Parts: sequence; structure tokens; C-alpha cells
Amino acid sequence: MAHIAVMGTGRVGGEVAFTLVFERYVTELSLVDSSLGVADMVKEEMHHAVGNHGFDVKINAYTKSSQVVDADLIVVAAGFPRTPEMSRRDLATKNAGAVEEVVENSLANNPDAWYFVITNPVDAMTTLANQAAQGKRQVIGTGTCLETSRFRTILSRRLDVPIGLVEGFVGGEHGEAAAPLWSTVKINGVALDEYLKKTRKTLDRASCENYVKEVSREIIRVLGGTRHGPAGSFIEIIRGVMLNTGRVMSYGRLRKFDNTLEPVYVTVPARIARSLGPDIWDLLTESEKAAIREAAGAIYKTYCEARGEKA
Repeated sequence: MAHIAVMGTGRVGGEVAFTLVFERYVTELSLVDSSLGVADMVKEEMHHAVGNHGFDVKINAYTKSSQVVDADLIVVAAGFPRTPEMSRRDLATKNAGAVEEVVENSLANNPDAWYFVITNPVDAMTTLANQAAQGKRQVIGTGTCLETSRFRTILSRRLDVPIGLVEGFVGGEHGEAAAPLWSTVKINGVALDEYLKKTRKTLDRASCENYVKEVSREIIRVLGGTRHGPAGSFIEIIRGVMLNTGRVMSYGRLRKFDNTLEPVYVTVPARIARSLGPDIWDLLTESEKAAIREAAGAIYKTYCEARGEKA
């Protein structure tokens, strides 16, 4: 049984909260939004959502992160969303203060909480959240979880196979430096190159990579922002921690590279559970490792900009 807090109940945070209210291991849900009345009205919506389903969830609504007490996991969703013309990196300075505030003001009342960061640019913000937590808490980020979902989606469509038969991960940065890990792709348990040879199918890999990196821009242009995709993807990471699933997933973890002065949060697919690890670094190709290393450098630069420093 778990108490989960969602700090920031806007487009994505609110959708994550809606998804969580139907997770039967969640017995208490705390909603926090600094805008007066917003968390209260999201709370009402949550109650209406489960009212006909016959199960109880205790739902709290607050305006300050310091009001949350004894959460098992805190979802950091506070911050501004991006617009179609923006890079996620453009939000770094704007969102840094909100992320730091959430972590610093919730530490004392939540001694056993994990922090799960979804605020963009998520890898830099998770690095910042970890710094604010001062090593006192477990901190993870979404990393390229959503890109991995998009990767499997486009592979399923282009190869005309059920998505349940598609394996494959994306590593690196959530955003411009996302790195599709083609060596991890299997279709019905068969490595991609072998599958293509056996079936005589073809695949435009560049087009698939473009879809993974650019589809969100079109969603934002048409719908104003992403919502269902992030929430549906991120819930698997939350389940991984709360239910101790032990699945290998794409999510942000702390890692040091020779091109960063400090460790940063970057995605190398890894086991997700109450104990983190191991990852699949040693299984990747040299070019894939180089792409992740390059992503880490970009993340470190964004992290430094968020702190008003030079990389």
C-alpha cells in the first residue's frame, strides 16, 4: 500500500494523478499546486473518477509541498510546459527554482520518500533535484521512458506487427540527444537484422528516429501539449519502484562520464525496483555508448545553465 504525492497538477502532473488514482496499490494520493484552488478541484475530479468503482483512495489537496507528510514517492511535476517552437532545454532556468523548492521543502516531512522527476528538461532537472536532496533520498527521472514507448510504437507500425512483440530501448537524453539503441531491438524474440532478413521487410531507420524525436512537437502544436503518452509511460516506472517489479526499463539514473565534471542523470536502460541496477551498458555497441556519452555532455551543460554556471 502506497502514499504517492504529485507536486504540480497541470497537464502532465494532473494526468499522472488521474492514472495513479486507479492503481490499486495507491491508498493515499496527495496533490500539490501553488495556484489557489487547483489541487482542490483536481481532488474533486479524482473522487468523481473513482466514485462508481467501489474502492477508496484517500486524497489530499495542498498549496505547499511542505504540507505533504510521509509519502512513499513524490512525483515532481512542477514547472512550465514547452511550446512547439521550444526545445525542452529552453525551460531549464525557468523550471529550476520550482524543482528545487519542491525537493527542499518536502524533505523534512517525508523521510522515506523516493523522488521521481518529470519536469522538463527532465534529465537536468533530475540532476538538480538530486543535488537539492543532498544525497538523503533516492532520486530518479523519467529519462527516455517516453521515447522508448514511441520507438516501439513506430517499429510496430512500420513492421506491421503487434506492439507486444516489439522489444527495444532508447537511451541518452529525453529530447534532442535521445539515442535509439538499435542493438536492443527484437521482434518476437528475433534480433532486428535477422528478422528483416527472414521476412524480407525493409525499415527506414532514420524515419523511425525522426518520429521518436519530433512527434511530440506535432502533438503540442495540435493539442497544446502531451498528456496521455507521458502518464501512461511514467506509470510503469512508478510501478517498478512501488511494486518492486525488477523490469528493465529506460529511466534516468545518475552516471559519471569523462566529459562531465559531475555525475548527471542520463538513460542507460536498467533494472527498476526498490534496489536499482544493473544496467545494460556492457551490452551496447560502441556507437551507442558514444551517443549516450554525448547526451550526458549536453545534459551537464543544461544543468549548469539552470544553476547559472558555465559548463
